[in-house]
Amino acid sequence: MKHFVFGLLISLLAMESVKAQGEKPKHLYGHDVKVRAVGELNFKADTPKVAVEFFHDPVGKALLAISDSGNIAVVPFPKLNAVKSSEWAFAHELRVRKSTEETFSKDTKKYSIEAYKDLASGMILYVSDQKSIALGSTPKKLNEGADPAFHHGLTFKVRGVMEQNFANAKAIGVDVSKDGNAGDLIYVSEGGQIAVGRAPAAPPGANPKRPRSLHGLSIKSRKSNEGDFTPKTRVYSAEVFEDPNANLLVFICETGSLSVVPYGGSVKMNQGLLWSHALTLGARKPGEKDFEKAAKYGVEAFIDQNSGTMIYISETGSIAALPVQK
Repeated sequence: MKHFVFGLLISLLAMESVKAQGEKPKHLYGHDVKVRAVGELNFKADTPKVAVEFFHDPVGKALLAISDSGNIAVVPFPKLNAVKSSEWAFAHELRVRKSTEETFSKDTKKYSIEAYKDLASGMILYVSDQKSIALGSTPKKLNEGADPAFHHGLTFKVRGVMEQNFANAKAIGVDVSKDGNAGDLIYVSEGGQIAVGRAPAAPPGANPKRPRSLHGLSIKSRKSNEGDFTPKTRVYSAEVFEDPNANLLVFICETGSLSVVPYGGSVKMNQGLLWSHALTLGARKPGEKDFEKAAKYGVEAFIDQNSGTMIYISETGSIAALPVQK
């Protein structure tokens, strides 16, 4: 049985709630960034903006970012600089095939992705035109204007919560490109959700290896105004794969949201999923100065004991992961 039974987690809530009390996430700063539509060459006065908030999660020892649509990204908490602004760095337009598309064509969907320097954390903030976000490392020398290079494509299958095999699993196409500016890999799912991870020394060539399924996850995620977990709490299905073409673990949700973390070469099996803590994050719309009218999103944090990973999932089904921080 690959999907973990959530019922065992309910008894953990009382034990873990003490840990979470008094350690609420702290809002640090936010950015309003412009994201051009595909084919739009220049920024204009009416170019859409995406608001992104940054929080310190002291329990997970993480820097957690959330867009105004409830999409999240996470990295280990870094030393922050005093400057809390952002600077545009570069942009890409990336084609992503559906799971049913074998080759790229003129009809293949294209997504726009803007990259900004987050001057406080020193990270690169990637934002797609679907308001999906990711955080990537900044090299000592950042190229600007370099084209992305296609790296490899994958199809992931995500089982439903009650499905034990992949016979009727949902297929999600993901294409991966190497960012010529920062050097990381950009994963883009067929719905325009993005994730960023370290690139290997060499691309896989014309015949990339298929992803290897490791285990499945059934994850409950409460809304910001929801108290305890109940039978009515939304349950999201997710899968964990090894991407042998990049030596990364891929966490992918049924929503198409995905996250990648380094793969150490092995995972434990049947160790279960532990609830860690819950967060409520405010996300202002572009132009909003305070949080009085900000949307509130519930976010749950779990420890995947198989991979040693902290998994965050928002009430919108956006998933983000990082190695458990000691």
